[in-house]
Amino acid sequence: MNRPSVKCGLASALALAAPVAMALPEDRTQPIHLEASRGQLDQKTGISVYEGNVVITQGSMRLTADTVTIYVKDNNFQRMDATGNPANLRYKQAVDKPEIQGTSPRVEYDVEGAKVIMSGGARLVQGQDTFTGDRVEYDLKNDMVRARGAGDNGRIQFILQPRAAETAPAAAKKKP
Repeated sequence: MNRPSVKCGLASALALAAPVAMALPEDRTQPIHLEASRGQLDQKTGISVYEGNVVITQGSMRLTADTVTIYVKDNNFQRMDATGNPANLRYKQAVDKPEIQGTSPRVEYDVEGAKVIMSGGARLVQGQDTFTGDRVEYDLKNDMVRARGAGDNGRIQFILQPRAAETAPAAAKKKP
């Protein structure tokens, strides 16, 4: 394979991977950076595989993994699978929400379903709240977390911190 076609193929894969940015709206306009020890793009199948300390960043979004596979169909990004020991994902979905940090042996991103699925022993932390289970699914559209344990007796754990009561504005508290 010659260098120009590798660069063109990689640029195409990265351009199509823009929906990977599950983060701040302004992050979607930021360039996507991908680093890996090696990579392969099959333009016929639309599957690209990156291996060896893979790091993908776009704005506030950062994914690290041992291997990342990106699936493109009809010039549209379909899904991404990342595996690692562990794979780590962090992003800030909105300015008024704390950063989300996830870790598990496998992270899948389903574009159409707008879901991040972590499996094989997953941990998702948002602010002071923690969700753990064999499988933790984060629904980006509905801002909802689902978790399940392994096997029939598997257990999940949610640790939700109490929210501080909102205080009334100072002017409303006391009149002179």
